[in-house]
Amino acid sequence: VEEVKRRQHCLMFSSAGSLAQTYFVNFDTLADYQRWHRQASKVVSQTVSLVDLSCYSLETVPEYLFYCQDLTHLNLRHNFMRLQGPGSLLNLPRFSQLKSLNISHNRLGVFPECVCEILTLTELNLSCNNLHTIPVQIGNLQSLQTLSLDGNHLSLLPEELGGLSQLNSLGLSFNNFSHIPPVLERLCAVDKLAMAGNRVENLELSTLVRMVHLRNIDLRLNGLRCIKCETPDPLNHVTQLDLRDNCLDSLDLNSVCNLETLNCQRNQLGTLTLSGFTLRMLLTGSNRLTTVNIYPVPNQLTHMDLSQ
Repeated sequence: VEEVKRRQHCLMFSSAGSLAQTYFVNFDTLADYQRWHRQASKVVSQTVSLVDLSCYSLETVPEYLFYCQDLTHLNLRHNFMRLQGPGSLLNLPRFSQLKSLNISHNRLGVFPECVCEILTLTELNLSCNNLHTIPVQIGNLQSLQTLSLDGNHLSLLPEELGGLSQLNSLGLSFNNFSHIPPVLERLCAVDKLAMAGNRVENLELSTLVRMVHLRNIDLRLNGLRCIKCETPDPLNHVTQLDLRDNCLDSLDLNSVCNLETLNCQRNQLGTLTLSGFTLRMLLTGSNRLTTVNIYPVPNQLTHMDLSQ
């Protein structure tokens, strides 16, 4: 918004971008002119930081949006975003202040490597995009705190991911992992293993012993058949364990000595052995249990479900 000096009581309104347009507006009185100038200048000075364009069937980012240099949060969820061409994801690094980017449910097929150039990102959601691999360039995103990769076809993670020291939330549910990715040992800020709906049929607890930062383990719907512990070292950092909807027929978790909550409904369990030191909640419905061994006596137990 600019004043037009050569005309009385006139303002010029201009828009930016490839479709830029300019309007000249004359006002009848000085009071009207001043009121409009004051109000319009106030609106123009406001910065746009959050934009939600989810579920708009978009193929490209609107060009005018790239002129919002203060944009920090961009939601492009549930669209049909292109990887190449004008306005495509390739142009996203033009947002120099972007912190949060959601491009989930876009049927991308491949990881858009261009997002690894947005070094300001703290949150990245790439869920449900038919991804098969993650590029090594992911290691560039040193500010990343949250990474959602749920609902893809991943079976491996690059070692470079382990260099993201600030990452505290990693979503890997509903992929094709057959084992817990070793790179998780290095992600010391991540306290939850979110791997429901994968293909982990056999679990060696010694794998978790080395991941001392993990407190919450979610392995629902994995087709788990066997959980073994072939190490004398106790698993003393895990406090919550979710093993619902698997194929376990017996379960010995005595080495998980600080377990507080166990969910293991809808398995085929006949026997269950637990440590009772810190146990607060035991949910074991819909199994074939004949024996439950808990030692020592679980004095902190508040909720137990042995139905069906």
